[in-house]
Amino acid sequence: MPTLRTWGRTHEASAQALERPTSEAEVAEIVASTTARGGRVRAHGALHSWSDCALDDDVAMSLDAWSGLVGVSGTTVRVRAGTRLFDLNPLLEAEGLAMPVLGSIDHQSVAGAVSTGTHGSSRRHGNLASLVRGVRLVTADGEVHTIGRDDPRLDAVRVSLGAMGVLTEVTLEVVPSFRLRETATPMPIDEAIERVDELSTSAEFVKVWWLPHTGMAIVFRAERTHEPPTFSAVERWVDEQVVNRVGFRGVLGMGRLAPRLIPSLNRLVGKAYFRPQERIGRSFEVFHLAMPPVHREMEYAVPVGGTRQAVRELVDFVRREQVRVNFIAEVRFVKGDTGWISPAHGGDVCQLGAYIGHSADTEAYYRGFEERMLALGGRPHWGKEFFAPASTVRGRYPRMGDWLALVDELDPTGTFRGPFLRRLRA
Repeated sequence: MPTLRTWGRTHEASAQALERPTSEAEVAEIVASTTARGGRVRAHGALHSWSDCALDDDVAMSLDAWSGLVGVSGTTVRVRAGTRLFDLNPLLEAEGLAMPVLGSIDHQSVAGAVSTGTHGSSRRHGNLASLVRGVRLVTADGEVHTIGRDDPRLDAVRVSLGAMGVLTEVTLEVVPSFRLRETATPMPIDEAIERVDELSTSAEFVKVWWLPHTGMAIVFRAERTHEPPTFSAVERWVDEQVVNRVGFRGVLGMGRLAPRLIPSLNRLVGKAYFRPQERIGRSFEVFHLAMPPVHREMEYAVPVGGTRQAVRELVDFVRREQVRVNFIAEVRFVKGDTGWISPAHGGDVCQLGAYIGHSADTEAYYRGFEERMLALGGRPHWGKEFFAPASTVRGRYPRMGDWLALVDELDPTGTFRGPFLRRLRA
């Protein structure tokens, strides 16, 4: 039996079968036959996740072989659902187009990224799901549904968690290709907290990293530019293959073996990396970072007006409780949208990420972080870790009842109802 694991090594499942369809018709046939025997199927992309949203122990479906650009019409593109972002970016570039916003990692599939509310960082742009203008969806009976921009169900399907069926095609609104000039400015974390509202609108794309035990933050701002690029593919390779896979992984390993060293190690890392920087490149080259070593992530979306309090409570908690944290915390911003269970539903949010390498203090860190974010009205990122009970999570979404009703309508047999979805309904 094939065993699937999330990238963060937080969950795994041994499936009875792993299917790799190469066409929409094959997807429909697999789904229909699974439903007919009373089974379950879960499609998965890159499994770049810290939740078990895409896992089940019956039929696993990889869409890696169902990839590519289907068509281009102005600034609207049709993309097969299994297309990885690292493949999509150059395909769009060849057409003179680009995604208007992206996250830090390019290994996810298009379907996986939109279905879990994956996002970048900008008060002017929504998450990737907000770019969806239509989908093709295979439901439990094997029927293919085309859901367009005028279909009232589209807002429910934008962030679907795979609960309504298998996405086979996604239509996205994109933009003409562009370059970005990104600057990185170190500043004391206490200053960054006081100025965070101003900072969040100081450029088209803004994010803030805080490295615990250093007292320092670094503010990344990116704006469009026509300046010549300075991005180096060789430097990116060195960052990923040498700095992250060898150096950073080694630092995390030392902290795991001797937790008392974590504050000192963080200070060394801060001196090396929390310094003024600048780079210019194609948009996706600047959005994406070198792949970091395996670590854990919890992330909560809080109303943007509560950003200062949320970051302050996280920083004070780590300082007061002396929680040993060996990874950055990240402050990002997302424009509000109308997706029924999008974490940015109804208004702009701050997406506050608490990251950590495997550590003895992980649970204490995450319990304390989550308690504070929930008290501020936070919603957990669907693709990351959270402990909050299902009743609490459901209560954060005014249209959750409508979303669950549509799930039942499109999947009355529970064909797509894996462990994660069963817990959400409990």
